[in-house]
Amino acid sequence: MVEISNTGLVAIVVVLGCISGVIHAEETKNAEDLSLDEITRELSNPVTGLRSIFNDFEYRTYQGSLPDAGQKSAWIYEFRPSYPIKLSNGKNLLMRATIPIYGAQPIWEVAFGHPLWQVDISHPDWRIRQTPEITADTGSFGPSHAHFADIGFDIALGGVSDNGFISMYGIATVFPTSQDISARRGHWLLGPEVAFGKIADWGVIGVWATHLTDATGRDDAATNDTMLELFFAYGLGNGWQVISSPKITYDWEAVKGEKLRLPIGGGFAKTSRLSRMPLKFSVEAHYFVVSHDRLGPEWLMTLNVTPVLSGWLMK
Repeated sequence: MVEISNTGLVAIVVVLGCISGVIHAEETKNAEDLSLDEITRELSNPVTGLRSIFNDFEYRTYQGSLPDAGQKSAWIYEFRPSYPIKLSNGKNLLMRATIPIYGAQPIWEVAFGHPLWQVDISHPDWRIRQTPEITADTGSFGPSHAHFADIGFDIALGGVSDNGFISMYGIATVFPTSQDISARRGHWLLGPEVAFGKIADWGVIGVWATHLTDATGRDDAATNDTMLELFFAYGLGNGWQVISSPKITYDWEAVKGEKLRLPIGGGFAKTSRLSRMPLKFSVEAHYFVVSHDRLGPEWLMTLNVTPVLSGWLMK
């Protein structure tokens, strides 16, 4: 059973309160004025004017040199509401939250009495990347439990020019709200985000870059991560798309052989209408051609369900 800590509850209330406060502001787009192909293309655009809720379900398998690393897997659910506000200059002010729930995940437990053992310190993948002393003889993988993880929020300014050029500039933050005391980072993270791309009749292509570093928090670990999310969507008609959205991550604090994560892959998306409400479904599979040496993802499968609130919600 997933329980919410007081810190997590406060962060959820603050984030959702900020978003709900703009729900009656002027909309940038009305979904009822768009075709299924146009809605599908809009939802592939990071500066979309459609109000929506992205529901991401991820399943990961792992590989690595640690014992039983190849037998490990993890699942994550992310609830991501997105609310744009139309500004007088034609740009969108974008407010987005990410509320993740982690299921089973690989956690390395150092054996009690070992020199590396510390009270209330376990080793998820990010801590293994930064701790070269973690080897096969230091312990074993232990059980994990479902929990709310760190909650993210970003605010950005973006838009699409007359020739279809996409641009976005903003600030991303992550609050230290994870319930898993022994495996959480314990930092408040902050950093810039930018996106550039092109939207056309055939679809969308571009890149979304974010860099996060610790602004405050405990000093037993550091965060200095760069993330590049490539987005590509080619329209097939009748609400169908071929899509690819690999997320490349580089951990500047990790040791050699543990820094880069590079997946390749893709999938399909389909948009339909449930009564008046547009609903987009997508599935993707990615293989990590570069992963971490001791413990890193091998395959990632994602299912996304996105109801569009624009227009439908206001009626």
